[in-house]
Amino acid sequence: MQRLARLTKQESDASAVALFSQYNELMSILLRHLPPSTASLFARPRENADYVEWYTDLEGQPYPLGSGEQDKPLASRINTLISQRLQSIQRLAEELKNNGKIQPAQAELLQKLVDATKQDTSQVYLINDEPVIIGWGMGKEPPKPIIAPAVPPPVVAATSRRWCWWLLPLLLLLLGFLAWWLYFRPQMQLELVRAVKADIQYPQVAKLEPIMPKIELPKLILPPTETAKLEPQLPPPVVAETVNKAKECRTKVDPGKTPQMVIVFDNSASMFLTLAESPQTVKDFQQRWTNYGVTEAEINYMYRSPNRLGVAKKASASIINNISPNVEIGLVSLYRCPAATRLGRYSPSKRGALKAKINGMLPSREDSGTPLYSGLQQAAAMVDGKNRDAFILIISDGEDNCKSGDVCSLARQISKQKPRLKINVVDIGGAKAANCIATATGGKVFTGNNQKQVANMINQAVKPMTKVNECE
Repeated sequence: MQRLARLTKQESDASAVALFSQYNELMSILLRHLPPSTASLFARPRENADYVEWYTDLEGQPYPLGSGEQDKPLASRINTLISQRLQSIQRLAEELKNNGKIQPAQAELLQKLVDATKQDTSQVYLINDEPVIIGWGMGKEPPKPIIAPAVPPPVVAATSRRWCWWLLPLLLLLLGFLAWWLYFRPQMQLELVRAVKADIQYPQVAKLEPIMPKIELPKLILPPTETAKLEPQLPPPVVAETVNKAKECRTKVDPGKTPQMVIVFDNSASMFLTLAESPQTVKDFQQRWTNYGVTEAEINYMYRSPNRLGVAKKASASIINNISPNVEIGLVSLYRCPAATRLGRYSPSKRGALKAKINGMLPSREDSGTPLYSGLQQAAAMVDGKNRDAFILIISDGEDNCKSGDVCSLARQISKQKPRLKINVVDIGGAKAANCIATATGGKVFTGNNQKQVANMINQAVKPMTKVNECE
């Protein structure tokens, strides 16, 4: 948790302090019914004597969103995102109140929480492109527009129509004048003027003929030509055709020295987690699940595709096709505590059965665990590593939660006993729990946080075991 800001508390902030006391209850309602990003929108207030400090669970560099020209495009997008999340809270409050799942007082508190973000003290910070609002509830609401009072229509006083009678003589006089003008006015004679066609003689202009200057071209004197002597063409030499015999390539195998390989596949419930969210969001979800509990809807949201299990299965099936056809592959499953499950060895002719076995793995959501210590023990027991080269690939997303022992100490012990054993680790999600295993055995760690990275890392991790043909 990191502190974003500290604001001075005013005497008028009594209502804000009352709202702060309901913060945990409000966040609990939001986390049960909405995505975690909606709850993280509100910074956590902590009161001191004269100040209110604002904190957030998000990790990363905070950036205060300004109102300058450079922040306008970003502010427009973030404000739209904030508006959508606030509307989802309002709809949730109305729905829960109508269904009787919360009290009217709780619905009113949710509405107050939404209104508090619109006050003049609210400030938006961005952490990894996620908005966090501080100062909510401590300011004043923006002034509402003043509506002008309706103006009643003017009342027109009734007027008397007695004035119409004295206009009648004037109308009769006007009609008499109009009759005189139509019948007794003198008629005007119009004289038509005919257009006269004038004879205009234009002076004749003498025709000018263009004078073309005479251009004399210089005479070209060509040098005398000689007939080239043609030499007889000799036929091309006959080249003997040679046939290059293509080299025959085959996979070289030394009996008793073929490298050995084991895949340790994490089949615990945490592999259900989606790769569409950031590692920090996944971590916050797991902490809430452990400390407060989560809803089924939130679990389904955080388990959506593409998830860790599906991507790891697909990438594993792909690499099995590229492993040298002489190598036998063992399989160990990290399914539940207290011990891992050894699923046997698969000869080169049973690669299809191996892929089907991995594809059919399904973690248990109720009783699950990651017995990494036990899985490393069993995988090491399946290979020689002393007189023959051996390779173990661990695909996992978490630490050993079965309390079996120290995997780092076990890896160092195995390295001394089997110096020709190398272990590569594909760390899904960046947990770093098994990284010491690769370090102790001279292997490598490949970290993947999204779908593309996980697939690429698994392919890179298995490169030491891909097939190599020798040509003779």
